[in-house]
Amino acid sequence: MALGEELPAALDRALRARYAPRDLRSPVTTARGLNARLNQMEKALSRDGDRKGAATRRIAAELGVTPRTIQRWRTGERTPNKASLQRIRERHTALVRIPKIRRRLRDLPPPNAVNVSARVVWNGYTNRTPDRTVKLRGMQTVMARTIRAWATQGPAAAADVFQRETATAHNVPNTPDEPGIVFDGDVEIHFP
Repeated sequence: MALGEELPAALDRALRARYAPRDLRSPVTTARGLNARLNQMEKALSRDGDRKGAATRRIAAELGVTPRTIQRWRTGERTPNKASLQRIRERHTALVRIPKIRRRLRDLPPPNAVNVSARVVWNGYTNRTPDRTVKLRGMQTVMARTIRAWATQGPAAAADVFQRETATAHNVPNTPDEPGIVFDGDVEIHFP
């Protein structure tokens, strides 16, 4: 049985809900959203003992514009073009979002329990109950490896690690082609 397309998406949703920082609600195309992102980038780039405007100059260098352009964007005198908006999104992600996610991954321990609602196949045996919720306990090591795979290789790799490591943790043998436990169908994952 192949890895279901639903498990990577469900695992990604659950891990994002647990570890991703709260997003800014205002889009970058609005003055409020633009200023919020510029302020966060400025805070990330500021250093102790900076003179006034030093962080703004660093933002301008990151975005490939002049400090005066940043000032005009802040006051609403001008608006960024599409290419500048894309650079703002990318640099904001690199300077603000990714470090926040890394801090949360470091500070928030992996969950020890996982509830999975799905069609569960244990070592080739499908239960009579097609969709069921399985409460998995003692999963901290499994989830640490799953989170590492999610952060470095993406949701599909994390789903494969999750299924194989869950099977190993519950003494279900894996084969080279297929994990011992497969979560298939409409999958939902919750961390109690």
